[in-house]
Formats: sequence, C-alpha cells, structure tokens
Amino acid sequence: MPRSQVQAVLEGMYPKEIVTHIVDSFLEVEQNYRLEKWKTSELDAGHFVEAVRRLIEHELQGSYTPFSTALGSFSQAVLARYESSTGAEEYRILIPRVLYAMYCVRNKRGVGHIASVIPNKLDASFILHSSKWVLGELIRLASSAAPENAKELVDQVLYKQVDLIWDDGETFMVLDKKLKATDKALLILYRQGRLASEDLRTKIDYRNKTTFRRILEELQKQKFIAITTDGYCKLSPLGNQLVENLILKT
Repeated sequence: MPRSQVQAVLEGMYPKEIVTHIVDSFLEVEQNYRLEKWKTSELDAGHFVEAVRRLIEHELQGSYTPFSTALGSFSQAVLARYESSTGAEEYRILIPRVLYAMYCVRNKRGVGHIASVIPNKLDASFILHSSKWVLGELIRLASSAAPENAKELVDQVLYKQVDLIWDDGETFMVLDKKLKATDKALLILYRQGRLASEDLRTKIDYRNKTTFRRILEELQKQKFIAITTDGYCKLSPLGNQLVENLILKT
C-alpha cells in the first residue's frame, strides 16, 4: 500500500492524528496476516476499529474522544447513536456496522478472550478484507474531487494478496518462482515447522541431493537453521526473523 499517498489523501479531510492511527493499525493487521499470525492480526483490528470510531465521532459530532481516553465497549446502543445522528450514511450506518462485525469477531472468537473458536485464517481474512473495505471507503469519501485518483489508491489497498505457498491439503507448492532454494527451504520451515531434510528437499522440488545437503549445511553454518542428529531441520530465531522480512518484502 502506498502509505504516503493514502495518508496525504486522508489528511486532506480528516485530523492527522486519527489518520496516522488508522494507517498504522491497518498496516499492522495486513503485515501480521501475511506472516500468518492470525491472533495478532485479529488483535490489531481492535486498534483499527477504535481509530475509525474516533473518525466517525469527528464527522458526526465535530469532535472526538482523545486517544488517551478509552472509548468503552462497542455495543448496539453505540450503533443506534451513530445511526440517529445527522450526517452521511457512510459514517452513520455502513462503516459502523462493518466495524461492529470486526469488533465482535475480535472479542467473541478466541482473540481478545478465551472462546471455543481459536484464531484462524478464515476469521483473520474477514478482518483483513473488512479493514480494507473501510479504508477504501474513507479514501473514496476524502477524494470526491478526484475520483480517478481515489480509484487508483483504493485498487492498491484492495489488491488481492497471493500466498507464497499453495497448500490445500492435496497440493503443496512454493508459488514464487524467483525465490532461491535457500529462501524456499526457510519459508517452508517457517510454515510447517520441524521437517526431515529429505521431505524439505521434496517440497521445493530440488533434484540434487548432495547439493541440497550443502545448502542446508550452509544455512546451519549461518545459524538460520539447526539440523538434528536424526536429520530433521528446524528454523532458528535468526532464521525466523529472516523469513518474516522476506515475506514482508515479497
């Protein structure tokens, strides 16, 4: 997402403090989703919801709750208060209802509190795409004078992210053909955890067993992985950090 452009467009209509919190929290949701940290991504949505609620207050009331003051719970009564206000229906009805659904998923699906449903990709995907819709709508509202520019920015915010690994239970494949064998091996260990070296070689479709063994030995020498005495590979904390940087750059 072109942060500077999005921030500039939003600051043309909304308070800078609110815009900064909205953009920061959106990027946290997006980045943790890409790293497959479902719980963290869903937790970050709480910050996004609170920031956009303050924007709604600003638009409907002319002022907003300071960030140093807690907003309180998001309830049906709050939705009713927004709806009965005077202002555009995007701020009164549409955006608040999407935010409320995000809030409920975060609070009632094992994210903010213990529940029967643990954080998962499906819920995290709902959170991510809902926050994208809200951000896209705010960009549209703030850019009514230049709709073609708004559309371009919204399209970039809503761009569909493709997973680096395709794993549907039947097929396992690293989709980025530009990645080196070392990066593929680290990426797979990040996704699947401890793996036998031969299984790892098969998953990245590396044919030469001797050369692949040297690749793993070099990764271990650099302290990115550890190879156990029984031939299993596991990612080190340093390797974990390397992979997360790779995912966010790709």
